[in-house]
Amino acid sequence: MKKIAVVFALAFIFAGCANDDDILVIGDRFFITQVSDVFVNLHEHMGRTIRHEGLFRTVDWFPTPDNSFVVYRYTMSCCGEEPIGFEVFLPAGMSPFADYAWVQVTGVVERSHGFPAIRATSIVEMPDIGVVFVWR
Repeated sequence: MKKIAVVFALAFIFAGCANDDDILVIGDRFFITQVSDVFVNLHEHMGRTIRHEGLFRTVDWFPTPDNSFVVYRYTMSCCGEEPIGFEVFLPAGMSPFADYAWVQVTGVVERSHGFPAIRATSIVEMPDIGVVFVWR
């Protein structure tokens, strides 16, 4: 009986995070759970539209001259603060934001180097910083 209750609770949580446009909105309350679900079940999320907020950062991919962009938040682990989020591909012609700008990104899930990434259809800087440290 407990197992059924847990399944219904999780179904309710994840169903409540999608809006009428079938966009998976990854919010503050279950950020780690939802991001982890995309990583673990990438095959189920490929091509799906996701929206989330976080810190923007440009990351150098040594030894190549290419830069990548990520939108992430922090969580605590055994060894300190750990970032959790997605690599983001900016729309064509868009300049990157300043590092640590708080942005909202909407885009389609695809695979990059074997991991989920978001091909942004919309990315905007938000006027206020949201929840930087998430716990679940």
